[in-house]
Formats: sequence, C-alpha cells, structure tokens
Amino acid sequence: MCLEEPRILQQRTELERGPSVKRGAMDTKEITFWLKLSRRNIRILLVFALISVGMAWAADSAQYPDNFRRWVHVGTGVILPGGVFPENEQGMHHIFANQKAVDGYVSGNFPDGAVIVYELREAQQKNGVIIEGERRRVDVMIKDASLYKSTGGWKFERFMGNQQLQDAVHDSGSSCFQCHINAKAHGFVFSQNR
Repeated sequence: MCLEEPRILQQRTELERGPSVKRGAMDTKEITFWLKLSRRNIRILLVFALISVGMAWAADSAQYPDNFRRWVHVGTGVILPGGVFPENEQGMHHIFANQKAVDGYVSGNFPDGAVIVYELREAQQKNGVIIEGERRRVDVMIKDASLYKSTGGWKFERFMGNQQLQDAVHDSGSSCFQCHINAKAHGFVFSQNR
C-alpha cells in the first residue's frame, strides 16, 4: 500500500458524494453545533416566556392581604336593616390601611403600594349592643398606577366570606371603578382618615 492511497481514497469518496457536499452541506460536527445552539435558544425563549406569563399572572392574581387587621384602623360604620342600602351592604364595615395608604389619606395622593381593606361583617344585636359577627366579605384596593391605568391606578378585589384565594371581581375592577370615580377628588377613595 502506497502512502498516497489514503489521500486518493478520501478524494474519491468526496467526489462520489457529489457537488452538493462541496456547496455548503454540513458535516456531523456542524449539525451537532447548530442543534445545540437551537436547543439553547429554545430554552432561553422558554425561560423568557415563563417569566412573562409569571409576571402577567402575578399582576392579575388575587392578592389577599395577610394580617390586615393589624394595620391602621381607619374607621368603622354600621349599616342596619331599614335604611336605603341593599341587604348585601348591611353589617359592620371596618376599613384598614397599610402605611402607604395612611400617608395617602393625609395627602389625598395615594402612592403605589398603598393597600386599603374594607371588611364587611354581620352586625349582630344582643341586649341593645351591636357586635360583629361572621365575615361576609373583604374588599381590597391595591395601588399601582402603571398596571391599572384604566381604573385610576387601583386594582379592586373581593373575597367572599373567609375565602382568600378566589377573587370575586371578574371584570378587572371596572365595575368597582364606576362607583369609585365619584371619589376622584380624594384619589378614588371614599373613606376619610379622622
């Protein structure tokens, strides 16, 4: 066997593959490189997609405020039967605010991160005394001007009874805002800090 034989065999094999091989067809290493690169790009795209979905879900997911009864108590009102309010509004109404909301009550300008909780409980009368009964619902207002532009910068949520995961507001708060627009002069908030 001559030293020239392997080189000649290699050239003959390349010629047998045909001209398409010489015009840019990829060898196994190149194919593997592009497959790895494509897989990497797909993984990166998947990560970005999951992050985007997570951010959208976080913005729209229910945000029940834990321990809101330890916040600043803004006030309480009682609506008894026989008045102008519908039955579903009757009861003891407590309003709580986190510190950012308290600052907003003072200035009339509620900053992002302000949270106001409106807790409605049954009002029970015993021996001439009105006491709070079972929780009927919790309404929550969360301020984020960049996320909730169509509702005055507020996200509105409602949790029925002791439910903490299922938001009963299904229209992104637009039905709540239709009423709150009447309180525009005070940052779309009806309650006042005394």
